[in-house]
Amino acid sequence: MDKLLDGLNRAQRLAVTSPSLALQVLAPPGSGKTKTLTARVSYLITERGLQPWNIIVCTFTVKAAKEMKERIKGLVGDGLEKKLILGTFHSVARRFLVSYGNLIGIEKNFGIADMSDSKAIITRIIKRQGFSIEPGAAGARISSLKAKSMSAEQYAITRKAAEQEFSAVYSEYEEALRTSNLLDYDDLLLRCAQLLREHPQCVSNIEAVLIDEFQDTNSVQFELMCLFSRFKKNVTIVGDPDQSIYGWRNAEIKNLERMEKRFPGTDVIHLEENYRSAGAILQSAQKVIEQDESRPSKALKPTFGIGDRPVLRKLPTADAEAKWLVSEIRRTQALSADLLKFNDFAVLLRSAAVSRHIESALGNSGIPYRMVGGTKFFDRIEVKMILDYLRIINQPDHNDALLRVINVPTRGVGDVTVKGLMDEAERKRSSLWKIVLDSVQGKTRSDTKLSAQASKGLTDLVNLVLTGQKKLTGKDDQQASPFDLVEYLIKKLELSKYLQKRYPDDYETRWANIEELKAQTADLTAAMAQGEEFVEEEVLPEIDGLEQRLINANEDALTLFLANIALSSEVQRKQDENPDETQQHVTISTIHAAKGLEWPVVFIPACYEGSIPHSRADDIDEERRLLYVGMTRAQALLYLSCPNKNSQSGETTMSHFLTQRGIEAFFETQGPKLYDDAVNELARTLRREKPDLKQLIEARSGYETPEDTHYPLDGTFPKSENARWDQGKNIDFKEGLYANKRRRTDDQSGGPMVPVAGFMPASKVTMQNPAGFSTASMSIPPKITTAASRMEELEAAQSEARLRDIDARKAAPAPIKRTKAAQGSANIMSFFGKPKVATDAAPHPATLTRTSSVPETQIAPKPPASMPRYVSNPLNDISNVSSRDPQRNAIPPTKPIQLPNFKLRTTPLTTKPTTTKRVEQDVTTAPSFSKPYTFLSSPPPPEPPSSPPDQEVIRPGGGGERIETFRPATTFHATSVTQVGNKIGTGRRLGMGRSFKPWSARGGRGG
Repeated sequence: MDKLLDGLNRAQRLAVTSPSLALQVLAPPGSGKTKTLTARVSYLITERGLQPWNIIVCTFTVKAAKEMKERIKGLVGDGLEKKLILGTFHSVARRFLVSYGNLIGIEKNFGIADMSDSKAIITRIIKRQGFSIEPGAAGARISSLKAKSMSAEQYAITRKAAEQEFSAVYSEYEEALRTSNLLDYDDLLLRCAQLLREHPQCVSNIEAVLIDEFQDTNSVQFELMCLFSRFKKNVTIVGDPDQSIYGWRNAEIKNLERMEKRFPGTDVIHLEENYRSAGAILQSAQKVIEQDESRPSKALKPTFGIGDRPVLRKLPTADAEAKWLVSEIRRTQALSADLLKFNDFAVLLRSAAVSRHIESALGNSGIPYRMVGGTKFFDRIEVKMILDYLRIINQPDHNDALLRVINVPTRGVGDVTVKGLMDEAERKRSSLWKIVLDSVQGKTRSDTKLSAQASKGLTDLVNLVLTGQKKLTGKDDQQASPFDLVEYLIKKLELSKYLQKRYPDDYETRWANIEELKAQTADLTAAMAQGEEFVEEEVLPEIDGLEQRLINANEDALTLFLANIALSSEVQRKQDENPDETQQHVTISTIHAAKGLEWPVVFIPACYEGSIPHSRADDIDEERRLLYVGMTRAQALLYLSCPNKNSQSGETTMSHFLTQRGIEAFFETQGPKLYDDAVNELARTLRREKPDLKQLIEARSGYETPEDTHYPLDGTFPKSENARWDQGKNIDFKEGLYANKRRRTDDQSGGPMVPVAGFMPASKVTMQNPAGFSTASMSIPPKITTAASRMEELEAAQSEARLRDIDARKAAPAPIKRTKAAQGSANIMSFFGKPKVATDAAPHPATLTRTSSVPETQIAPKPPASMPRYVSNPLNDISNVSSRDPQRNAIPPTKPIQLPNFKLRTTPLTTKPTTTKRVEQDVTTAPSFSKPYTFLSSPPPPEPPSSPPDQEVIRPGGGGERIETFRPATTFHATSVTQVGNKIGTGRRLGMGRSFKPWSARGGRGG
């Protein structure tokens, strides 16, 4: 008894030892519900004296069933856990149908139609009948009707005239299943419920029923629970209404209320203590879920410290959101002194459709990741092919399995021939195998005309299957195991040669999958050698007066193997069940698939209206619960983010779940600073050894951007990126383009930091710096010198030069007014980004708006002697452009430049960039560059984008202020400029390269 209750809190102990026959244990995330449920099962066996073979335990996933079995084994031992009727609803229902299905006309060797089988059958019916209904929609609707216990016959009676197509599809689908001796997933539950209604003695021995994740049950599963417990009425359920997120699977959240009505006197116990998440995460999640005022109120108490508040981050675009996410993974890893590994991070999505930018950003940064819910092992082409052959050997009437392999590998049986044979089978209400077998053996003549090549191919197929059946039954020699059959098929099909020819690019990966399949069948064969122990978990207890069909370990081994594969809800590869810790990767998953899991750090991107809540969602409360489930997957750090523009560049509005009054107090607007005390708290929450203080100090000092400050807090782009994208409009000229990304609004000592407004149009292309000077990119890798840091060194050199010239600036003359001769030059000068100078007649550039005109007369100062050569920008100079008067190309010594009309020419131009400074009416020419430019009608080969450096224009009148100039971005147009270098092929393209490469490769997946 003490062993059972050891480590349980007060509420858990009450739940385990409750004397109530009907018990509801409401358990929020991370409250130890699995531990409580397994302890309850063990308590019923050891303290109440119940026999384990008289106890039914239903879960929703294979993984949960295995975990519970292992825990029960540790509590009760002696192999009693194997005697429990424990598994998913579908696997438990199958066990009853295998044992007693003959009572309602179900054959012993019935097959299970998986999702691909069902879809193929429905698609074939719709295509043959010429219906307009979509196969996916029809399949979902059929499943929904079955979940409500409505058969095709019942629906046909109540159907409306407008729904005749669907009614016909439903009826023909059921007929196709009967012909092939198949049950789909929904039929397993429906037919089991029918069995128990008509023959209740099948469960007369059941003493207790326990259900996990009860909030996810549908109407049929609720009825099964009641039928299982109809004699003793001893029921324990564990669930959480706040985690009911499977309404689209027909889950009924009202089943909790229905249970209280069906079982009067139901006792309800709340588990409140959370053993997973930090307090701040729980508080924010609680604030979100409490927006649903109709839910029953219940507490959620943390057992860890408060920790860092979750982050609610605004970003400019979906692409910027992905890059920020990657930078936060890198930053948190670095600042925690590698306390966090890649396995500790998860990106949870409302919809997998928004993963494109995230996958691309992770791949480009070299961070390994895996997609949960990707192509499952048994769904991979080469594996499924072998399984289909095994299905035909075991059950030749499986039409869809035969259709998939009838010409794989190629046997000369064309699509027209296959269609003719299938149509003939449907007309004769026969299986496809019978039509083919009778034709090959000459028993009947097929209506379908067969070529000599097709006849030979079908003969080879029939011989392959018949030989496999003989091996399975042991008629030829020793009875073949599933492993022997797999070996036989690989050899006869020459599978290695076929895969090399069909999939040369990833043959090794596909062949490794075949080897894995062999390993799994070998494990089954080894278990089969143990005789009775192999089927011990499949056999139901004997009931007096009720005959049960027996299961033979040898004869039924292949049937059991194929049934378990069909019912598996998870990827079966061993490395997924037992991941290698050396294989680190970030997890990308939908929130639905992540239910029941946890990670130290969780990101939930795309938190905007239309994403979460989803645009097609019917139940807003369920969408809120979905966000709650996602948030409570995080143990220590939680990030939510919302881009101002989605992946289609459409404007977004933050999810109203996160904009309710008072909710902003539960979130930070940027990533945590992760100082040493925060990292120590992080280690305590994760139950890990905290890093040394010296390690943390070195990590912070060695990381270039220790705080999440690259993107402004209002969701705009950094000022450096704004300057390159918005053609110089709305730029703060009082600060450098590459200076701090935020400026103070009240004073220079302690005022609040506010972001600089601006927007980067997606339709613009950045003009590059021909001198090769690059600025920091959106996502800055750690410990890499960036252009921003180089600019700081540059500005230090410039400041020294400005001190030497301060006297000259004070003596500068009055501003020169604009003249009429300069009219017409604004367009060409704005194209080249000629520096703007404030004059009496023109406003200061800092006051320019998007509608302001550009000054026609512009004078640039001479750069200080200490300024590096690349600061002078050839693109900002127009002295190499021809005018109507050739003499105007020479700059007079005492007058400003006045170029009234300019005409572009297509011949190579020699650049002579001139930067001037007004001091006592003296204009000095700066050194020239000798590299020429040429105008091309199409862009040259792309190179990585770079950005222009600062240029100074010294304002007349002193004060030491400088004005940062800019170059406007050009549009996506036909003309581009390239600098012709000394070596062919070394020119730098002026424009940002556009890449349309596919998403990150997902190697090793079947088609």
